[in-house]
Amino acid sequence: MTRWQDLQGSIRNCRMCQSVEGTVFRPFNENWPALPEPRRKAILFISEAPPPDGGFWTNARPDDLRDRLLPLLNSSLSGSDRGLTAFCDSGYYLLQSFPRPLKNNRRNIIKTWLPHQVETHLRDQITFFQPSAILALGWPASTAVSMLWPRSTFARSFQRGGGKLQNVRGKIFEESHLPILSATYLPSGYGWYWQDWKQDIPLFIEKVRF
Repeated sequence: MTRWQDLQGSIRNCRMCQSVEGTVFRPFNENWPALPEPRRKAILFISEAPPPDGGFWTNARPDDLRDRLLPLLNSSLSGSDRGLTAFCDSGYYLLQSFPRPLKNNRRNIIKTWLPHQVETHLRDQITFFQPSAILALGWPASTAVSMLWPRSTFARSFQRGGGKLQNVRGKIFEESHLPILSATYLPSGYGWYWQDWKQDIPLFIEKVRF
């Protein structure tokens, strides 16, 4: 087994997370999504949590996030895996702040359980492939990024006023010892913020690609 597969096994078998399945988390409807090994220095998107049906990394199954995100990257949704291979081959990757489906995504639940996810699961995965740039999709992901690098300009900006996505949305944070960091709203449907993320994501890619 590769170390990446070992990391995924440790996440699936985490006793602390398993102990609150049914209260904080809910099980997947079927098997865990199989996350392919990421390319070193890939551009990373971080979202909130997978849905019970598996979500983004579930082959050949429609997913709201994937259906919104990939067209903004000029990546095709065609093929037997609905664009996942092309997404990775283009140097992109996606992780979730919570690798398990959340039973309740109230802010107090997220604030209580996110530190464990960041320090026990997310940090090790990011260290494995050292992304060149990270775009946080939504408030939980922005909170996770600020926990990963608490002394960064991203974290200081985000934490002003108690942690607000608006403080970092659409801004680019560059520091020599860190990945390029930014944030926007989570692409989902066409609700209140669709014009923001539809604009922010291509601009972020344009900045970090060139």
